[in-house]
Amino acid sequence: MRILVTGAAGHIGSALVRALASRPGPAEIAATDLGAPGFDLPRVRSLAGDLTDAGFARSLITPDTGIVFHLASLVSGGAEQDFELGTRINLDATRDLLESCRLAGRRPRFVFTSSIAVYGGDPPDPVTDDTPPRPRISYGTQKLVCETLLNDYTRRGYVDGCSLRLPGVLVRPGAPNTALTGWISAIVREPIAGRDYVCPVRPDTRIACISLGRVVESLLHAADLSSDALGADRTVLLTGISASARQLWDAARPHARGRVSFEPDARIQAVMDTGCKATLSARAARLGFRHSASVEEIITEYLATLSPAT
Repeated sequence: MRILVTGAAGHIGSALVRALASRPGPAEIAATDLGAPGFDLPRVRSLAGDLTDAGFARSLITPDTGIVFHLASLVSGGAEQDFELGTRINLDATRDLLESCRLAGRRPRFVFTSSIAVYGGDPPDPVTDDTPPRPRISYGTQKLVCETLLNDYTRRGYVDGCSLRLPGVLVRPGAPNTALTGWISAIVREPIAGRDYVCPVRPDTRIACISLGRVVESLLHAADLSSDALGADRTVLLTGISASARQLWDAARPHARGRVSFEPDARIQAVMDTGCKATLSARAARLGFRHSASVEEIITEYLATLSPAT
């Protein structure tokens, strides 16, 4: 069997590929991104290509593909700045992958990373399974359309889908990206690395969050769940604990060599003020998905990934 991971060079994708490679079994893991991800791992084959090229996207689904983890996306800030590019990456490329699955006739398990960006307009606190999606940014709209497509492709028997609505994922390593929620990782990562950081939101700004480790665990669990357990609605909201910018900095501060200051950016603050402050999913719990217990747990997990020199 072949497992496909798109967006494999990203922080979630690379962690997922490493987790898949550590599992026993003969499955080949095809890891793809714009640049060939550099994995020196058994059974992992790196593929470089652009998912906005329909021919490349469709070439990724081979007759032996049994599981697809579709993580590739243009994140919120980038999709808001460039509507056409966001639509091509977040919507059109997803549909091309789904179409390739349909044409191959294999009905693979298709695990899609959606987002709490599908909620907007001052959602309830917490957001629950019963909260209707009302996206207020293009990224959230594109994710919601893909959820709907995945439900329909599943209903028709072309794929066996599962969409996970992810809270803010931290801590993201490496350089900052264009996500409007990028500050939730940077406020931890930068001062711990010894760099001062100017946070673009108020200290009391809250967001629903989950650790990278819990997300990887959830993706693997989604791939293993039975179709009967998931039922007709293939979208699952993951529980995300509520954390403020101040709480994240307070938890990181004992381990930090850099400082944090707060200078709110009006555009980012406006999005955060109308976004999810916490998510609570009884359905996810029934299906066996686990969530982060505390901000301190998330920071501890991140510290364990760092080399002694960091």
